[in-house]
Formats: sequence, structure tokens, C-alpha cells
Amino acid sequence: MTVRARVVEVIDGDTFKTGNNTIRLANVDAPELSEPGGFDAKRELERLIGGKEVTYKEKAQSYGRIVAQVWVNSTDVNAAMRRFLNQ
Repeated sequence: MTVRARVVEVIDGDTFKTGNNTIRLANVDAPELSEPGGFDAKRELERLIGGKEVTYKEKAQSYGRIVAQVWVNSTDVNAAMRRFLNQ
């Protein structure tokens, strides 16, 4: 089942909030904010989804977060972030 929700906060380069849910991008491992590249990854995720309505499909749950495949319009956010992190 897919869910549509508005992003209310980007936490870091692979995690964001929609209302009461915290969503972690599946198969994306962005550096933490305290690590090199962490703020750049957060900025890129904010550019992609900040304040926008996203569609996500839950793949799992981990540490109280939903691990999901995420899209904004037709853009695969997970793939876009993997490309950004691997450049």
C-alpha cells in the first residue's frame, strides 16, 4: 500500500518526518550530520522533498521509523539520493 503525505521536516540525508511518522529512505546510507558530507546530503534531500507531498511504500520498520521507497511526483527519491551520494 502506498501512502501520500506532506514532508514537515528533513532530519538528515536519509530521514524525514511527515506528521507523526518518521520515514527512513530504504537502501540509502547518507552520512550523519557530524560526518563529512552530512550537511550536503541533508540539503539535497531538502531540495528534493522539503515541504512537498511525497508518496511512500513501507518496506520495513526499524528503530520506530518506517523504512520506505519514496517518490515525489515521478522522481524516485531513493535513487536520486543514491546518485547524489555516489558522485
